[in-house]
Amino acid sequence: MAPIKIDQGTVIILDIGRNTSATSEKEDKCFFVYARECAARILERKILSQAKNYVGVILLGSKSYTGDFKHIEIIFELQTPTWQMIRNLPENASKTKGNWFDALIVAVDHFKNGVPGVKFMNRKIILMTNFKNPSLIEDDQMNKALFGLKEEEFEVDIIGPNIYSEDNKYIDIEYARNLVEGTNGATATFEYTMRYLLYHRKKATNPIPWNVDLSIGPNIKIPLSVFIKLKDEPVVKNWLKCVKDPITNTASTTEGILKNKIYINSENKSVIDDSSNVIKGYSYGQQIIPFSDCDKSMLYEPGQKSLNVYGFTAANNVTWQCFNGDGLFYVFGQKGDKKAQFAVKCLAECLHELNLIGIVRRVYNNGNAPKMFALMPIIDANYVCLSMAEICYKENLKNITFPVTNIKKFSINDEQVLAFKNLIKSMDLTKAYEESEFDDTEAFPIGETVSPSAQYVLDCIAYRAMNPGKPLPSLRDDINMLSQIPPLIKKRSKEPLEKIKKLFDLKKVEPKTKKKSLPMDEDDQQNIDNNNDIMDIDEMPKININHLDKSIHDIKKVGTIDPLGDFNILITHGKPFIELAKEMAQAIESIIYTNFDNNYDKAFEAMAHFRDKCVKLDPSEYNSWLRNFKMELNLRKNDIVLNLITNKKVGYILKNENEESMYEKDDEESELYENDTVPELTEVSISSQVNNMFDDI
Repeated sequence: MAPIKIDQGTVIILDIGRNTSATSEKEDKCFFVYARECAARILERKILSQAKNYVGVILLGSKSYTGDFKHIEIIFELQTPTWQMIRNLPENASKTKGNWFDALIVAVDHFKNGVPGVKFMNRKIILMTNFKNPSLIEDDQMNKALFGLKEEEFEVDIIGPNIYSEDNKYIDIEYARNLVEGTNGATATFEYTMRYLLYHRKKATNPIPWNVDLSIGPNIKIPLSVFIKLKDEPVVKNWLKCVKDPITNTASTTEGILKNKIYINSENKSVIDDSSNVIKGYSYGQQIIPFSDCDKSMLYEPGQKSLNVYGFTAANNVTWQCFNGDGLFYVFGQKGDKKAQFAVKCLAECLHELNLIGIVRRVYNNGNAPKMFALMPIIDANYVCLSMAEICYKENLKNITFPVTNIKKFSINDEQVLAFKNLIKSMDLTKAYEESEFDDTEAFPIGETVSPSAQYVLDCIAYRAMNPGKPLPSLRDDINMLSQIPPLIKKRSKEPLEKIKKLFDLKKVEPKTKKKSLPMDEDDQQNIDNNNDIMDIDEMPKININHLDKSIHDIKKVGTIDPLGDFNILITHGKPFIELAKEMAQAIESIIYTNFDNNYDKAFEAMAHFRDKCVKLDPSEYNSWLRNFKMELNLRKNDIVLNLITNKKVGYILKNENEESMYEKDDEESELYENDTVPELTEVSISSQVNNMFDDI
């Protein structure tokens, strides 16, 4: 059986001995605390990267034994890193001491004999100790060990002490330097390492090429491998749903979610058992247009998988506004084909020299929709290749009308131009930090700045894994700084910004809000105007009774603003009920016919009041109006109001309410619609002479 290939195997040797528990005057934490935090951070990063890695942990200074080696314990064998590894790291230092050289031998032996059937492409040992406990080994032993590590291609990294500092005068420091240099390893302090591990890495994936022949004309075909260089992808592609265990606040290990897809007939709500009876459909013009598998044969066939060159054009003909898609591709000659690699290199250099780009048509797979790409040269210090970026079709462009700004109204003077030049100079990101404080003065370097949102998502995942029952943390300062303007930029740009503020008088334009107004007739408008003339702002909130009486006398007709109030006022002043009934009916109809938000509360309140008055005075006025009103609603197909008349119980006045009523039940008018007949036309005989006259015309 072929061995399992693992990209990297890492064994962390964590010193928890008594020599790591003491704190110095310069530092608040002891060596053990720093080492544990660093080991936990390394494990966390390994987990979140989801790379094909194995990690093991060996405790140096433990009470346990491993074979003949005292105070050395393998707490985690080489395996895929898990959150449990972080949880099980010791919380406190022990009271014993261990030999770091013995721990190194145990780690090497575990690589060779502890995980059979596994082939490591890279083997690394991370040693975290302060070397205060001497190993008492001789130079010959170290030389033999170093020779074996080189031969087996081990890499030894030392994290914690500064082994190149002159202040570090422990006996084994020289051996530590030889280990790092002899195995091409690395060394760093905890401070530098934690700063390096400050941000998470996304899942590492091996590049998978898209192999295709680049066709130039009918005779030239160059075998290519196309790799994704840049692509916008979410941090977590698929969130798996699971059942929450109420006790542990974690995913349940005994229950799961079963997904089932069913099809339901929208007409009779029945379940369609046979999915073969289901076809796709597209909604156009408020109609579902079916599209079966047979119809697919009528679609445009782009052909087989291909990459065809249509021609070449000047590079300035394709600007960045023309690019489409969500990624960038690098194009190389296929691996092992030297002629193809040479052809790609030659083509890239020619395009670069002539300042041209190629226009190619790509069909990713058989039957896929064709896309157009720009083929551009890449001249790098390490390689020469081609790059591909998708260019848009006409249908992808959005038609947007912009206001004209190249007019005298928007002309600018030299002082304004100079002010903006000074602002741009003051906000130069390549000089965002002081040279005396930082080696690199550039802020937000392209391709090196990490995403704050991606880091926060990974932070939340790590926190929730270690703290299942606690709420998610807030954004940490290190991530928040990624989206902040550097302080030096703020300081330098303060004065130019004030200058621009003075030169450009900007006023915020508030959007105009449209106020909804109810329809009103002339009498309503006259009533409002009269009231406005009468009321005095200086006297508010006092109420002048004389003015109020005068406004009452000015009401001449039932309006649409307050039909119920107008009706009561006019009837108390002796206006004939027959006239009031007509005005009330007109007001109700006006409110309903001119309503656009389907809010008929005012109309039905007036209608109920009108009906109550007619029950006492004259039911014929209400019934005759309601009959004509309902006929009009039927013609207009206004079912909403018709249903409201029934639901709000404002139908005909019946005999049991008033003896003068002609209606015994509320649905008598239905006979009117059921007995409607088409009028018969009287047959008219037209003489043949008249017919002949029309024929001659």
